Amino acid sequence: MKYHPTYGVTSKKKKKLLSMLDVLKTRFQGLIIICEEKASHNYFTNVYGLSRSLYALVTLFSLIFNSTESLFSPLTYKKKEILIAFSNINLFHIFGYDGLIYSKIIAIVILIICVMGYFPRYFGVLQWWVSFSFLNACTIVEGGDQITNNVLLLLIPITLMDSRKNHWINTVSINNNLYKNFIAHVLFCMISIQISVLYLQAGVEKLYKVDEWVDGSAIYYWLNSNLFGMAEYLRPIFFPIINTPKLLFIINWSVIIFELLMAGAIFMEYQKRKKLIYYAVGFHFLIAFFFGLVTFFIAMTATVIIYLIPKDLQIQFLLKKKR
Repeated sequence: MKYHPTYGVTSKKKKKLLSMLDVLKTRFQGLIIICEEKASHNYFTNVYGLSRSLYALVTLFSLIFNSTESLFSPLTYKKKEILIAFSNINLFHIFGYDGLIYSKIIAIVILIICVMGYFPRYFGVLQWWVSFSFLNACTIVEGGDQITNNVLLLLIPITLMDSRKNHWINTVSINNNLYKNFIAHVLFCMISIQISVLYLQAGVEKLYKVDEWVDGSAIYYWLNSNLFGMAEYLRPIFFPIINTPKLLFIINWSVIIFELLMAGAIFMEYQKRKKLIYYAVGFHFLIAFFFGLVTFFIAMTATVIIYLIPKDLQIQFLLKKKR
């Protein structure tokens, strides 16, 4: 005899229980419909592919345009790892300090393939491995390297499910597996939450950790810093602006407001988020322009793309084949 949840209860309780079951069934049915709708979209597009390529450029440019000695100081070599186990799998520790050239060559080859977009299923893990190794072995890392490592780690399950030969392929029906699509959607939501929190923390911390951000003078000190300040040739042009208290106050607070706005973008519809894309890229370009943080700009551009552009869209590039 089959069991039924209403056996052994009075008719009054039976009606109440059946009513509750109907409500739960209706609510779960709605949730199932939402999940099926999300799973019907293909998230294996060139949107996340473009972000992967830009993240690869972050580490690639650092390795190509900097000497081995400046990236890996002998004084700190193999002293940054939290756990010894991490050191054993670090690409830049495998051949020792004298063999760093071999590690760099392997890393550069992997990253070039990632930029080109080939075989994301296999090179997604390898790309994170290079990023992770660089972050934990390099002497001079910045926020862009940390963001790159974190996002690439969350992208690993997505790349493992990506059966395309190249992540630039724009075939809408390339993946009709509902389970893969739904898992990819959940992971992209996790990435968006992390990016939203990143901007929220950047904006909120300025309000209670540094008094200069509150009184409107932080930008002045940053631009005049001997270590991170703007280049000498820019100072005659922009000094009149930062020496004007009212303009400086507006610029200072615009940074905070914009970061909080970016944190809230996760709740916006795409049409509203679309307008933020250009402002966000421009915002990070200005940081690169004044402070020389080029790789940070590339990393944040990749982050803006994967955060603000729906992953089920296809980016239409200007270059098209001639008919």
